[in-house]
Amino acid sequence: MGTPWIVYSMNYNYKSISGSACTGYYGTSGAGDAQRIQWSSIWDIDPTVNKNVVKGYSFIGLTQNLETKLSDIQSIPSTYSWTVSNSSAYKGNVVYDFMTSDTKGDSTSTNAQELMLWLRWEGGQVPIGWAEGPTATIDGLFGKNGWKLYQGKNTDTGITFGDLEGGSFEGDIKDWLLALAKQGVFSESTYVNVGNAGQEPYWGTVTFNNTLGLNINL
Repeated sequence: MGTPWIVYSMNYNYKSISGSACTGYYGTSGAGDAQRIQWSSIWDIDPTVNKNVVKGYSFIGLTQNLETKLSDIQSIPSTYSWTVSNSSAYKGNVVYDFMTSDTKGDSTSTNAQELMLWLRWEGGQVPIGWAEGPTATIDGLFGKNGWKLYQGKNTDTGITFGDLEGGSFEGDIKDWLLALAKQGVFSESTYVNVGNAGQEPYWGTVTFNNTLGLNINL
């Protein structure tokens, strides 16, 4: 079966980059829920050019057991660790990014929901809905209290966002999705169509060396 992932350097705003944003792959280790992928995200982006434009997304994406109803998923175990080196000031984040919809396979229509779990953010980057303030505070998730839920709409795509900010991560991503369902963001019968984790670069010089474990168990 191989690994359940794809390595992706999605520089969708490459025309706005003065410099470079690259994604590297080092290898994998382990098996099953203990399988890990080692990879890097390396930015060298001029902070004076299009500084408030996100340049893309460097990520590891799931390729197995997607397009499944949340209620039919047993668990989504994950660990995500990273080290930062060669760093100047920078603007960007470290996130999980999942997409759900009541329609199987839908990740592009205005009925889709994009859900981001923020682990780290620098340089003034904030989630969509930040200006309006949190719509909910969720306690007890991953053994921590005070998770803030921000919601809004991406004006470029029309896709509804739900952003939950927190700290470093190890746990079951399904618990996060169930917490959002409890807040009425979607129902437990929604389809989990996309799942990934990575970094969004804006500007600066930095190297992230990452180790990720992420699986969907049915």
